[in-house]
Amino acid sequence: MSEIKIDDLKELCIHALTKTGLSDEHARLTVDHYLENELSGKKSHGMVRVIQVNGAIKKIGIPEKPPEITTDNGNIAVINGQMNLGPVVGKMVVDESIKRAKQHGLSLVGMNYYFGNTGSMAYYLRRLAEENLIGVMSCNSECMVAAPTGKERLLGTNPIGLCIPSEDGNHFIADFATSAIAYGKVLVALDKDEALPKGCIIDKDGNPSTNPKDAESDGAILPLADYRGFALGLFVEMIGLMIGAEVLHNDTYGKDGLFIIAIDPSKLSAGYAAQVATILNHMRESAPAPGHDHVSIPGDRSLQTLKETLERGAVDVADRTLEKIKELAT
Repeated sequence: MSEIKIDDLKELCIHALTKTGLSDEHARLTVDHYLENELSGKKSHGMVRVIQVNGAIKKIGIPEKPPEITTDNGNIAVINGQMNLGPVVGKMVVDESIKRAKQHGLSLVGMNYYFGNTGSMAYYLRRLAEENLIGVMSCNSECMVAAPTGKERLLGTNPIGLCIPSEDGNHFIADFATSAIAYGKVLVALDKDEALPKGCIIDKDGNPSTNPKDAESDGAILPLADYRGFALGLFVEMIGLMIGAEVLHNDTYGKDGLFIIAIDPSKLSAGYAAQVATILNHMRESAPAPGHDHVSIPGDRSLQTLKETLERGAVDVADRTLEKIKELAT
């Protein structure tokens, strides 16, 4: 690991993307997203994704048109990404979700036809929670996950994100893959030449493996918690189908679909965020188990890591990742 100042890392990544011909605006939107993930400890969706996106741009080219809303039914909308980067279109989805939820009380906004990793669910959910909105979101993706009794790739890792706003800013934010391990963590393991935990992946013959190369090539990732994770992932695929995404696909570009369901609790309950703060803090102050000094709520750890890293002004990045970013930037 190598320490680098946050501002220096940000500028390196922006240069790495603008050198491909990507606009400064889109490069900054994309880097801001991945950088927040890196600073929050979500390295699987951090700077390693800058490298991935850089390669994708070089392969398919620079977007020629801005994203556009192609379906608009008031509180329901779908955005055609026009093959812009996922984080760029995702920002538009968040903005539309907030606007429509506040107007109607409930909104569903989806997006399709984009490329590049959309980042972490937590990034989008934090924006929703800061606007005092409840959020449920997910996206389908290229096939990486086998059925519990199978060995073929049938589903994407299809992460699910949830948020509940808290008046004190310590929101409940959960973000997890419906697979036993996120694909981004496979990329990090490859970058560090590390083995994966047991029970997460299988090789091409369906046998258990810890070698990340199996997950990247012709093996598969297992679903989270057996059939429970597979059921969640399948549900996400079907919602993706509804918003114009493709299922059972193995193409990284232009096939996925992301959606956000946003709810304005003020339409139903006065003082909701204050009540949430009281409840969550009561949980945090409950008795910890032996070997632990406190109880954490989903979202606490990443928020604390983000605050500490920003205060430090620097972050540790995997050596190979940093070297590659510098190479791309210069």
